[in-house]
Amino acid sequence: MKRKLVTAFMILVLAVGVIPSGAFAAGGGVRVSLPGFDVLLNGVKVENEYRQYPLIVYRDITYFPMTYFDCRFLGVETRWDQNKGLEIDKTGITGAYRNYEGKSKNAVGYAATVPDFEVSINGKAVNNAQEEYPLLVFRDVTYFPMTWRFCVEELGWEYNFDAADGLVINSSNQRLEKYVLREYADGPVIVSGGYFYYGGPEGGIYQAPLDKPKDARKIYQLPLWSYGDSYVPYGLSKKDGEAWLDYHQGGAAMGTDFYIRLNPDGTTQEVERGYLTFKNFGNITVKVDQWAPPVRNNLMIKPNGGQEEYRTVGSSDYQYGWDYELREDGSQGGSPSKDIYMKDGIIYILAVDKTKETDQSRIYSVNILTSETERVSDVRVNTFKMDGDTIYAISGGDLYQISLDGSVQSRLETAGPVSRGFGIQVLGGNIYYVNGDDSGLYAVGKDGSLNPGGRVNGLKIEQDHLICTFEEDNNSPYRIMVFDKTGGVVFKTSDVAKINAVSIENGRLYYMENAEGAVYSTDLAD
Repeated sequence: MKRKLVTAFMILVLAVGVIPSGAFAAGGGVRVSLPGFDVLLNGVKVENEYRQYPLIVYRDITYFPMTYFDCRFLGVETRWDQNKGLEIDKTGITGAYRNYEGKSKNAVGYAATVPDFEVSINGKAVNNAQEEYPLLVFRDVTYFPMTWRFCVEELGWEYNFDAADGLVINSSNQRLEKYVLREYADGPVIVSGGYFYYGGPEGGIYQAPLDKPKDARKIYQLPLWSYGDSYVPYGLSKKDGEAWLDYHQGGAAMGTDFYIRLNPDGTTQEVERGYLTFKNFGNITVKVDQWAPPVRNNLMIKPNGGQEEYRTVGSSDYQYGWDYELREDGSQGGSPSKDIYMKDGIIYILAVDKTKETDQSRIYSVNILTSETERVSDVRVNTFKMDGDTIYAISGGDLYQISLDGSVQSRLETAGPVSRGFGIQVLGGNIYYVNGDDSGLYAVGKDGSLNPGGRVNGLKIEQDHLICTFEEDNNSPYRIMVFDKTGGVVFKTSDVAKINAVSIENGRLYYMENAEGAVYSTDLAD
């Protein structure tokens, strides 16, 4: 079908969101009707009959509703400004489809208005008064005409119309695949080894194949919490590519943490219990006991896979694995640290010398053969990350770069105080941190927030990608962002998810979207 004929059938309106009441003056009323043909958006059939914002037809041209979700589903962002009017930009954003289902059946015809506010597409002004097919406003939402110039040349969409399929529109942003997890109740969702892992009803932990999510099976039963009639709180995480379950039983002081490995064959194995942190390094497991009150000589190692017991390493003078202070007034206190690294038989960990009257946690090295304990740096450290031969440490809001032997150290310039709650993430030489003042995501050496206005609520590295989630109620355009090793953004969406419900498996992203209660997935861009 020739371009001119295709254009005669339809016009597309990208959805941007509801224009504030009173934001425009109607330039005149026109009559519109609902289309009498099917519409497919990125493979999803639009149910126009009850849709709150249906597609409409004006002068034989199809118009598309520029709602917030419809726009982002098709890779377009929109902004409303009282002075600049409506700005429409192709950015490659991705979002889940929302059907905007209404309660009443739509009529055949309606009245719409021609707005007179300013409109721009990709920074180019649109003179709506002179357009043959102007933008319209219907039900307080701007509608966009599907002309070749707007849809194809500006927004990069492909569309086609025929009697069999109706109107078919495909955008160039990443396509999302939807999964519905059987028996999903609430809480974290992870993907590991070709399976979903998640919590179901009555304290069940479920496993479901990625290719057949309906074939879910319960593989673990959580116990009832000893202090009530609910099931124990739990977490799901990935460690070294494996799926893990952890939960807490009992009270804060007298309770116990349990760590369960979830195997691909559906079996489970309790690996550790207690207040502790442990990590595997090749054929050695390093563990630090973190009972309260904390004790000295609490660092241990054992070979993996055998029947050997843990043996202590380090010095009996030190309390390991705590962000801790011995104060001049005789008081002391702190919080457990999960920062444990090992290289060439040397453990790097926070420690404090309990033989002193005053001391603060710093980074120490511990030889696993000789137990020799040496201070790496005099810098007081709250939390740190080791990347190759370099340590990145947070000290009271400052960020330091320290060599493994401590011979070279420097304070790095940051946009503000570094939040210790999120720590530091290092990927491909890029150093990421969260600003303690505005909760924004920043990278050392780069100007400004990586998501202006966004407030971080989750940050982690998985399979050579940095995943960051942001609060829903903020002024940023994105709620999930994924960065690759070069620092490039390979995924961005307006969808909302918690960091413990986002996973990457073999170059593919999975996240449980809060509003829909479904998992969405896509291949990450190269």
